[in-house]
Amino acid sequence: MRISAACGIVSACLLIAVSAAARDDSGARPGDEDMSCAQIATEMQPYVASMRGNIAAVNDTNAQLMQLAQMQRARDAPSVNATTQAAGAACGFVGGPACMAATQADQANRNAIKEREAAESKPLRDQNLAQSKTLVAQGQQMQSNARLMQLMQLGHAKGCDRSSRPGQ
Repeated sequence: MRISAACGIVSACLLIAVSAAARDDSGARPGDEDMSCAQIATEMQPYVASMRGNIAAVNDTNAQLMQLAQMQRARDAPSVNATTQAAGAACGFVGGPACMAATQADQANRNAIKEREAAESKPLRDQNLAQSKTLVAQGQQMQSNARLMQLMQLGHAKGCDRSSRPGQ
C-alpha cells in the first residue's frame, strides 16, 4: 500500500509538472515537435535517473514496513485470538459481569498490541515520511526545469505516456 502511495506522489508531481509545462514553453528547442517518444524518453533519462535513488529508498523502507507488519501479525495473532475466544466463551456461556470483564480484557489486549506495534514501527514510519518529503521536494524542484516540463508536455501530447501501458 505504501509503495502505491509513493507511486501516487510521483504521479501527482508529474501531473502538476505537465500542467505547469502547458503554461511555459521556455524549454522548447528547434525540432522538438519532430521528436519520437524514444527520443523524448532518452532526453528525460537524466531526470529519471536523478530520482531513482530517492524512489528506491522509499521502496526499501516500504518493504521493511511490510515485513515488520507481517512479523507483528504472526507474533500477535495468537494472543488476540485467545482473548477474543475467551470473551466469546464468557459472553456465550456465562454472560453478565463475566462477559463484560472478558470483553474489556480482550479490548485491553488489543490496545496494548496496537500501541506496541506502533512503537515498533515508528522509526520506519518516520524514515518513510522523511524520504517521501525529500522525493516530493525533488519533484517540485524539477517542475522549475523548463526543458523537463517541455519534454513532459511534448511526450503527453504525443501519447508517449500511454504507449508504454499494456492494453493501450
